[in-house]
Amino acid sequence: MTYVQALLGFALVAGSMALVPGLDMMMVLHETINAGRRRGVAAVWGISLGVLVWAVAAAVGLAALINAFPLAYDAIRVIGGLYLLYLAFSMARKKKSHGGAPKPVDVGSGTVKHVDVSRETSTFGDCLQSFWRGFLTDFFNPKIGVFYIAVIPQFLVPGINNLEMGVSLGLVHFVESVLVLTTVAYAASYFAGRLHNERSQRILGLISGAIMAILGGVTIADVVRSRM
Repeated sequence: MTYVQALLGFALVAGSMALVPGLDMMMVLHETINAGRRRGVAAVWGISLGVLVWAVAAAVGLAALINAFPLAYDAIRVIGGLYLLYLAFSMARKKKSHGGAPKPVDVGSGTVKHVDVSRETSTFGDCLQSFWRGFLTDFFNPKIGVFYIAVIPQFLVPGINNLEMGVSLGLVHFVESVLVLTTVAYAASYFAGRLHNERSQRILGLISGAIMAILGGVTIADVVRSRM
């Protein structure tokens, strides 16, 4: 398998994975609907950076390290499960300061315009927070870890440095992730404008939190079961 063949083959595999709804998409949807498109896109870049980190780590020998120290990977999975439970709590918690719903503003001449305050007040610090949440969500996503540990070694090309190959493969997935999840963020932003009431925002938060809680619980339970 040549370098180009490896990139093309991996692009098909990673692209298929990027299109399947999962934890990353849920995070982008939640950030966009509840905090605005800017923060949703910030989460996209954080998630995509997490993809790149996993690719490089797997290429330089993460699989061999985990085989030598299986407890280390179990520890990462438990931490990931706990983080998902934390996200579930934060998503399901009712936000009283703002719900992302448009508020009526008088713009003169008796005209009332709905302005989405959350989308106008996202600071750099807010976006950085969403970026970090996105990165941690992907980094602690057990599905991403298993995918890279199992798949990356199959696309390493003899004669090419593993680090170089890992960066190349990771960049392929990085670009695909940014394209797919940014599209999701813009679509969510468009439909979020139609969720004007707090009840709708609350229901979405509860659904997102429930999915995160289930994934976190299943991850921890799987680790416990494997050690019994």
